[in-house]
Amino acid sequence: MVLECYNWLLHLFNQIIIGDNFDDKKKWRLSLTLPSWSMHQIEDRPRILRYFCYGNSLRISIIDGKSEKECKMMGLESIWTAYFAGCCNGLALFELPGFSCIVVNPLSKKSIETISDTFLGGRTCGFFFHPVAKEYRILNVRKVETDEYEYQIYLFGAKKWRKIANPYFSRRPTHYRNKPNKEIVDGNPAIVNDALHWCMNEIIMVFDIIKEEFSVRPAPERSYYWMRNLYVKDDQLCFCRVIHGEPLMDIWILEDYENWSWVRKYVVNLDWDMNKYPVEKNYFPLVWIMGNIRVISIRNKELVLFWKRRGIFSYHLEFNTVEKLHLRKSKMDDIIDTYYDWTCGFEAYNEITSG
Repeated sequence: MVLECYNWLLHLFNQIIIGDNFDDKKKWRLSLTLPSWSMHQIEDRPRILRYFCYGNSLRISIIDGKSEKECKMMGLESIWTAYFAGCCNGLALFELPGFSCIVVNPLSKKSIETISDTFLGGRTCGFFFHPVAKEYRILNVRKVETDEYEYQIYLFGAKKWRKIANPYFSRRPTHYRNKPNKEIVDGNPAIVNDALHWCMNEIIMVFDIIKEEFSVRPAPERSYYWMRNLYVKDDQLCFCRVIHGEPLMDIWILEDYENWSWVRKYVVNLDWDMNKYPVEKNYFPLVWIMGNIRVISIRNKELVLFWKRRGIFSYHLEFNTVEKLHLRKSKMDDIIDTYYDWTCGFEAYNEITSG
């Protein structure tokens, strides 16, 4: 009871000194750091999927915040090259050479389906569960000509590809995957309100799952770093952006989807103790350090992020406390600077809830 009162009083004091004025970001530098024994307790922390495939077999493991367990599955050792394409309801989708895909369930350690003969030149840009058809589907895109792209969809029920209802659109979802001037199709959209969402600098590209129609909406702010910006927080669209030139992260929440009304909900102070949470190599430029943050998930009051050369962290958005999560050593650590989010990386992992 004493500890609970102590935490509550600290939280109340923190709210008083911070206030609701998010424009005055300097106030956030006064955020409190609670001692480790009073750290936040996250009961519903999402698991984290870790994938690795580079010059070896495809390997998958699950991190629960306390330990990391490798999911050894038959057939994965024969896959020498694979690219992570998306995760939905506990199923993970990987693209393989030769225009094929494989869907696996890391918890049950089973391969669900192998999909061959994707249309030539196409790339996966979405993996989702259709709420009406009650089946999983894959959205694929290929370039037809300049500023024209064709979209097809894979139906798990019929086990076939077909063009979507309105197959042509002037854009395709892309982002930079830690490689300057290398634009890559973004296959991992944020899914809310029966729609897929991809952030592309100033705009957010939207695909209505039911109508099979595309549209574009404005992003709350422009992104400066090569990081995925859109996530889902408690069934709401969430936009995370690292402040250019400052150790701060803005977190916006789309509170009114119909009117597309965004609210800056949090500003996270990233000016962490370099002695307590050191960078493994001496990369001094602030731009480099801030540019190597990747949000894994944001749910309830917990932000989970991966910071290259520092580790995985849980950040409590109310108490402004930091907790480093367990991450076992892997050969992936040596190549993650170059191939992160391509052949190796992390993704929020939730068990199957539909279908």
